[in-house]
Amino acid sequence: MQRILQITLLLLLAGTFSAKVFADAGCQLTRNLATGIEHWQLQSGKNTLVPLYKGQNAFLLQCDLAKDGVLTFQRPGLISHQLDLGSEVGLTITAGQIAYALPQGLFKATLKLEAEHAYTPRFKWQYQQDFLTASQQHSLIMGGFYGLGFTLMLLSFVVGWRIKAPALKLYGFYIACLTAFLVLQEGQLFIFFSEDIAELHKFAYILSIGFTVLSASWFFSNFLYIKQDFPYLNYAVIGFSLLVCGCAILRALFAESLPLFWLGAIMGYGTLLIVTMVFIVSLVQAYRGTREAGLICIALSIVLFSLLFRVVLLNYSPFIQRYGFVFALAIESIILALALAQRVSRITQEKDIAEQAANLDPLCGIANRRGLNSKLATLAASDPDDQMLYAAFYIDADDFKSINDNYGHNVGDMALQQIAACLTKNMRQHDVYGRLGGDEFIAIASFKHIAEVYKKHTELKQAMSCVTFNLGNTERTVSASVGCAIFESLPDDLDDIISASDRSMYVEKNNRKLG
Repeated sequence: MQRILQITLLLLLAGTFSAKVFADAGCQLTRNLATGIEHWQLQSGKNTLVPLYKGQNAFLLQCDLAKDGVLTFQRPGLISHQLDLGSEVGLTITAGQIAYALPQGLFKATLKLEAEHAYTPRFKWQYQQDFLTASQQHSLIMGGFYGLGFTLMLLSFVVGWRIKAPALKLYGFYIACLTAFLVLQEGQLFIFFSEDIAELHKFAYILSIGFTVLSASWFFSNFLYIKQDFPYLNYAVIGFSLLVCGCAILRALFAESLPLFWLGAIMGYGTLLIVTMVFIVSLVQAYRGTREAGLICIALSIVLFSLLFRVVLLNYSPFIQRYGFVFALAIESIILALALAQRVSRITQEKDIAEQAANLDPLCGIANRRGLNSKLATLAASDPDDQMLYAAFYIDADDFKSINDNYGHNVGDMALQQIAACLTKNMRQHDVYGRLGGDEFIAIASFKHIAEVYKKHTELKQAMSCVTFNLGNTERTVSASVGCAIFESLPDDLDDIISASDRSMYVEKNNRKLG
């Protein structure tokens, strides 16, 4: 019994000791300056903001870890980095951020960082398994955004090219720049390439910022009609975007000889100003009833909110600063895609309506000459083997001038409308018929046998011999002559069909006059 109590006590002491060790596990950064010593306690899985000065920065890293860990910090802004563990140089782990493997146990190391300008990166240590899990989750989140960006870009380019919509092409260019910017910002190309691409990566990353701002400004200017409705404000938006893009180019090309802080400030606050101006315009346009402006307003409000944390409230929330901008841009991209889809659908419908209106005679509601030409090609394509006979029936109102002269043009219009209605009633749905102009109509149809042509001609002559319509309480009548021309193959030119059937109609009209 005593032996059991001793073993139990040892286990409790061991558990208490191991729990204490685990609880006390952590890392600390220390920097010696002429003004004093600075300390930062790094907690597992939590970001700690550590300010860096331009040039060399040296820290003492002290850790007491229960198992192997990983120290991570941001790559942008650094010229070089090195972790010295005394007997060896720290091993870097392939990741988007800079990641150093930390050994188990109690140790001290020297961390040397060379910064191209003063800024405040985020430092974090995690146990190795936690780091791998978080890296996989981050890759999954970003992979979803990259897939979304690539899909939206491809669709906008393909659809924009097919329907010749400039806004879609500008949106595709913006999404391409935005996707490239986030790929470079997250540093995930370093998963596939070595550190040798660091300089090229930094150059491309800075340029991507400028081109993303420029492409976004151009897209919103076009989509919100800023150029047409607010020309002076449009000059300001495009001007500031060119300024931001110019600063990005200067920063990328002459990083060692220019004041990077001021260039970065111009880029950051310039972007915030552009988004604010475009957001205000979207509010105004939404108030004025501009289509899709409300969706743009919602999208920009989300981006504007995230930009405040990225440019102004730098130390407020590390999570929002890391993922807020990414999620905001993803949501913005989807909302913009919805707005574009609505606009494209509306434009397509308006185009179809305009096309239909252009093919219809406004008085009689049947095809005009343009519509007849369009439908003629469809009729010819319906019989690829050319096994059909084709007949063109030319209809011309009798003594129509006297109707206009005696009763007025309103009555003449009513007579034409009744002839059109009679023609519609006596022709099949797939036949081609319409008004040529004035009091002249034509119908073109396909038949299997010549007897069917004669039958249809007789039906039309009988129907058009006495077309009645009501004028107040009085019933009026109008008649029309119907000529017929038969073709073994359908002519490609409508004028040839009109010419042949017109001659037949005049023969028919003369025969009727002769009784």
